[in-house]
Amino acid sequence: MSVQNDFDREMELLYRRTGDATGYWTGYYLREVRKRGGLAVAKRLLDSKRNVSDGFKTLVKVKRADLSVEALVLQPRFSSLFAPPELEVARQRLKQLPDSAFPSPIDPEEINPETLDPGENYVEGSLRRVTINAYERDPKARKACIRHHGTRCSVCDLDFGERYGEIGRGFIHVHHKRPLGLRKKGYKVDPKTHLIPVCPNCHAMLHSRTPPMDAEELRTHLASK
Repeated sequence: MSVQNDFDREMELLYRRTGDATGYWTGYYLREVRKRGGLAVAKRLLDSKRNVSDGFKTLVKVKRADLSVEALVLQPRFSSLFAPPELEVARQRLKQLPDSAFPSPIDPEEINPETLDPGENYVEGSLRRVTINAYERDPKARKACIRHHGTRCSVCDLDFGERYGEIGRGFIHVHHKRPLGLRKKGYKVDPKTHLIPVCPNCHAMLHSRTPPMDAEELRTHLASK
């Protein structure tokens, strides 16, 4: 597959990744990518005479500028597809952003994918109260997720039953693809689209920064090793 074909695929994949991470589903963007091709859309967005898109502003707001088209085109494997002025537009847009526009790493000792948010832990005397993500722990939501997706890790493909035999059969964590802070009032979890099964190791790595990584990003990271 050519570099351009890879790029076109990544541009279309950004639609789902952005939607999963932020709840912002840009139907117009997807239609344009499918109609004109990802490369043509990216070049149009990088026109120095155009203002940044609403999608870019949304990603900045929710600390996911790493999912922007600008970040994608600056990846070494794709930069050869663009002219120097286009790459400079992408660099300048990202360079002008504050650090808060990007995910921030979490101290490894603080990573606990069963915890809702490290910032919502409270010290009361000698006790430490931990707020738990009720959606991830909800037995009904968990069962519905597993019934739909199975118990194989969505990131690394590990199946505990295959690896450990009977003692591992059915064992898996369930990860919520959309950060709690982005949920709107009245938001209801759909176990088929909002939850995915992941092994504990991949679950911890997804939560190694805030906002969490998405599964596709971690899969790509693993594939590069």
